[in-house]
Amino acid sequence: MKKPVEELRLFSKPDDEVLEQSDNLLSSFQENKPKFVERFPQLADPFDTEWAAATATAREILPDYTAVAGQTSETVMLESMMEQGRNLFQTVILYVELAFAEDNTTIKLFGKSQYNLARNSHLKLPVLLKSTFKLASDSMYMPALLEKGLKESEIALLKEVADNIIKQNQAQKDAIKSRALITSQRIAAMNAVWEKMALVCQCAKLVFQDDAAKYNLFQLTDSAAPKTEEKTTPTDGTKQ
Repeated sequence: MKKPVEELRLFSKPDDEVLEQSDNLLSSFQENKPKFVERFPQLADPFDTEWAAATATAREILPDYTAVAGQTSETVMLESMMEQGRNLFQTVILYVELAFAEDNTTIKLFGKSQYNLARNSHLKLPVLLKSTFKLASDSMYMPALLEKGLKESEIALLKEVADNIIKQNQAQKDAIKSRALITSQRIAAMNAVWEKMALVCQCAKLVFQDDAAKYNLFQLTDSAAPKTEEKTTPTDGTKQ
């Protein structure tokens, strides 16, 4: 089965500038609509209505920075839970070493040797925490751990944190997928607007070939507007 082709932007300038340009071109088109339709029937109604609707649709789609902010928030929460999990595991292992100082087999069973491999893995750390929870809750080990000072609440927290990491990892992945889908929708919507603009500007070259002023109204530009440089006032009393 053939892989679907990813839709790419038809332009390079910022979306907000394209939408502003679309508004301006649409207004100029409507003012000169009869001349366009005379030579190009496909520009008759409902072309301008569809153009306006396409622009409105594109404007309704949230900009990428909002999706980035949401994704970043989910990542920050996930890393916070990972840090909590790491601290909790190290706490439990400390008590395991105190309770079973002469029993390397038991210390290894609790996963100390696996920690460095799992500490930064969103998948492996929850597994390690759950395994540690199961062992620490076992009647074979729990009394000795409690006697050394480990709290039952800390043992229970192993499973809770592991579950939280699993859920938050999925939330982060959902945020990434959501951003990708919204980006795809935004590109498609903006391309639809650009295609309307490009068609009209192409037609305008013939319609206004003898009218320089109106010809120039329909020049389609694909470069960002130049930024206005801010002049700074010297603080040392010198003149610029």
